[in-house]
Amino acid sequence: MSVLLVAAASAARRKPDVVAFNASVRVEVDAAGKPVKVEAPADLPEAIRGYIEKRVASWQYQPAKADGAPASAVTYVDVNACAVPANGGYRMGLDFGGNGPRRAGDKPLPPPYYPPQAQISGTEADFVLILDLQADGTARIGMIESNDIRGRGGRTELQQELKRWVKTVRFDLEQVAGRPVPARVRVPVDFSLGRPDRKALRAELQAKALATRECQQASNGDGTKPVAMDSPAVVVTPKAAG
Repeated sequence: MSVLLVAAASAARRKPDVVAFNASVRVEVDAAGKPVKVEAPADLPEAIRGYIEKRVASWQYQPAKADGAPASAVTYVDVNACAVPANGGYRMGLDFGGNGPRRAGDKPLPPPYYPPQAQISGTEADFVLILDLQADGTARIGMIESNDIRGRGGRTELQQELKRWVKTVRFDLEQVAGRPVPARVRVPVDFSLGRPDRKALRAELQAKALATRECQQASNGDGTKPVAMDSPAVVVTPKAAG
């Protein structure tokens, strides 16, 4: 399924870009697994927000359980969206990207501080953290799943900064029967000195966007269905009508 959204005329004459973006949608589900309230980000244009809410509201969920009995739940559905220029407007495509807890208020996590000793030494690093989310939305490092540290100086400072940074991040947890559900999330953290070429990066992002399923949907007018994820409110594939 896709939808054509008419764009306002622009003074710029350059060819419109493909616009790919991610959105977190808050969904309240009743004890039967039916969505009863769907809220896409308020800062999206009204037509796009309405389209996303309508699509997400059409998906069914396995009922969450509290003490073995079906219960209402709140989950955050991650959707990948794409707008492809078409006939003076944009054709939308949407794909299910998973569901679970999200960053507090759906705001980006603040980046960690790059320790001066590591910068002076030219040390760069990539970490993948497994965070244990607490009922109050705070996080703890459950484990460091992987780390790639390139350089000698500042290693200790980088690891100390990760511990400090994790104490500052906050998450919105899923809920079952009105109670928050502790969870685990995987978070990549990058310490890099490089500054990418913006023009080359833009071209790379456009090429990657065109290859995604949601952009192929928008181009072809084809629909997509969600797949199940590990969550108290599991999204299930809708049954075909008829």
